[in-house]
Amino acid sequence: MPRQPSYGHPLAALAGLIAWAAVGLELWSGPIVATRIGATLPVLGLVRGLHLAFALVFALSLTLRGRLAARLALAAMLVGAALLLVALYRYNSAAALLVIPMLEFAGLLGPRTLALAYLATNALLLAIVVAFRQMDFPLTYVGLQMGFQLLAILLVRSAQRTERARSALAATHAELLATRGLLAEVARGQERLRLSRELHDVAGHKLTALRLNLAALTHNKHLDTGEAVALCTRLTEELLDDLRSVVHQLRLHDGLDLGATLQRMAAPFPRPRVRLDIVADLRVATLEQAEVLLRAFREGLTNAARHGDARELRVSLRREGDDIVLDLKDDGGGYGEVRAGNGLAGMRERLRASGGELHFGRIHGGFHLQARLPA
Repeated sequence: MPRQPSYGHPLAALAGLIAWAAVGLELWSGPIVATRIGATLPVLGLVRGLHLAFALVFALSLTLRGRLAARLALAAMLVGAALLLVALYRYNSAAALLVIPMLEFAGLLGPRTLALAYLATNALLLAIVVAFRQMDFPLTYVGLQMGFQLLAILLVRSAQRTERARSALAATHAELLATRGLLAEVARGQERLRLSRELHDVAGHKLTALRLNLAALTHNKHLDTGEAVALCTRLTEELLDDLRSVVHQLRLHDGLDLGATLQRMAAPFPRPRVRLDIVADLRVATLEQAEVLLRAFREGLTNAARHGDARELRVSLRREGDDIVLDLKDDGGGYGEVRAGNGLAGMRERLRASGGELHFGRIHGGFHLQARLPA
């Protein structure tokens, strides 16, 4: 699974900028003493150019999201630039720049590959220090740099675990909210049953009374006609008011309104930002349809946050002919090759069981998921 950004976080980017500026302070203001390899080169201009190039590559890497190969290549370029700076002039702190690409490696690589990158980088650093720097204690110097890099790696891995835990918690919260929405629909169904019983009881009672009064008015010529008609009129008015009230309540509970539930499900996620476009009067007729659509939305939202590293998710719920269509489009770039895992496979099975279908795939600048159900 693609990992979350490492120094794409503003604070990590700021820390990298400070480290780059600290190395530049000595590089642009202090004297430059070339090593044996740098003595034959225009070392001053070369190392300052490398310092600026490091900043440009670092800035470019901050703009990339989801492109694993490109980000790894840029991180490797940063390692090369830092090691070259170490090799070209003495008495410098350029090795501190290795912390910056190590942050990216920690965010993108698995444990074994990360360990290999860490050891290989510092083996090259040790070889360069021994060959070109003529230091009295090269192992101490390299060991100190390794400690800084290891601290950065541990911080990134800890942040990743926290992010995964937060995403799992948000997904669980979304599931609970969806369940609460379905339970609310069950409660509305019970309320409709109560109202139908009330309609039967109230209407049945008053219609019976009205029928008896009309029958009495028809067959008994000695009744006070005005009083009997007034009573029938009052019963008719009361019955009409009762029917209007019950019909109003039934309309309030006519189907499940998904808009509010979708908004509540999206609220716990710090990212992506969800933009909902739901037809105002669109309601789902059955609990089964509501459950399928809510679970499809939850799966798409979770994938956009966890796998796609998306910043924005556009959600559309509408009618197309005889179908209800749920569209989710995000701007994430971290999916890699799209395969139907357990989540997507389960979603497709639920939709097919309800007579619907699922489509998904990469689009320009993101991922598109569409669920269709017969209305």
